[in-house]
Amino acid sequence: MTHPVRGFARAGLACLALFVATSGAQAQDWATREVCEPPRIAVFDEVFAPEGAEELQRRAALIPNSTGRFWRVTAPDGGISYLWGTMHSSHRSVLDLPDTVLDAIKGASRVALEIDPRFPDRESHDRFMQGADVYRPAQSSFRFTDLGLPGDIEENLGNRLVSLGWPRTALDQLKFGTLAELLLYDPCEDFTGGVLPTQDSFIQTLAHIQDIPILPLEPRNRLSNKLNTPGNEDLARAIIGTYAIYLSPGATPEARATGLGLYQQGRVGVMMAWDHAQISAALGNEGPALYVQMTDYLVDERNVDFVTAARDALEQGGLFVAVGNFHLPGDTGMIELLRAEGFTVTRIALPGEAP
Repeated sequence: MTHPVRGFARAGLACLALFVATSGAQAQDWATREVCEPPRIAVFDEVFAPEGAEELQRRAALIPNSTGRFWRVTAPDGGISYLWGTMHSSHRSVLDLPDTVLDAIKGASRVALEIDPRFPDRESHDRFMQGADVYRPAQSSFRFTDLGLPGDIEENLGNRLVSLGWPRTALDQLKFGTLAELLLYDPCEDFTGGVLPTQDSFIQTLAHIQDIPILPLEPRNRLSNKLNTPGNEDLARAIIGTYAIYLSPGATPEARATGLGLYQQGRVGVMMAWDHAQISAALGNEGPALYVQMTDYLVDERNVDFVTAARDALEQGGLFVAVGNFHLPGDTGMIELLRAEGFTVTRIALPGEAP
């Protein structure tokens, strides 16, 4: 799955970490430039073991609207808008948007994104940079081991914190929302964070250049507020546990190339089936339940809220909606939700995509 955190916010968290760092050691050594920037973008079937490519394709075929990244949304009164499934990456193949998509962005009256990561005022900027809502209270007795997640998760997450400038002890000190925000950021973005935009930020930059207003589909701090609210500890555990799997050693250029290749081909359903299989297996018997709990909130609940936030603008037409590609397919995906609201949603096939 791809992640909604924007580079600037994550860079700010990393800067905060430098003030409390106690070690210059680097971790996440497996996330090298060689792994993150494979020489050839292609789908390597061998990375789908043990399920195999055929089984994952079978599972993907059961997901409605599982193929395609670009969709035309027609309102009952005839207004035309567009829905685009992004990949939260700065890889050149991801930033190289098709001309049809670029034209739709430039012709939009508004661009809707998951969040608008810009600070609305000086107060919010200063509050963030001062580390507000990042740390647990000094008297907190929380220990990361209290979550009862597999031990390698704690090790890998500790490595990640060290690579970002925090001491390992920060695992016990950071709020759930802070840990989740950091986990939603791909280690491969370490090489380009603050320099190259992810695709979502690139789209926002294009809108900025064209002076096109941004419509945020949710508040920028929604996730952290949710996870930091008492009573949501189980959800925080599910999100942290599942996303920590992405930090596990063993990534290969072939696996990276395959993820990028599937995205280029618009095979979102296969991406989803592969993601589900990998994460569920890595977490053992509890894996499937944790994965469902994570997607129920991060994908399904937010899909409903995204559609609600965009509905009025979609009825008028002229809106370009850019959200993570996993938000589009499925019975509870945005495509089906929009159809249930009376919109006509039609795929626009792009060059190089699967039929």
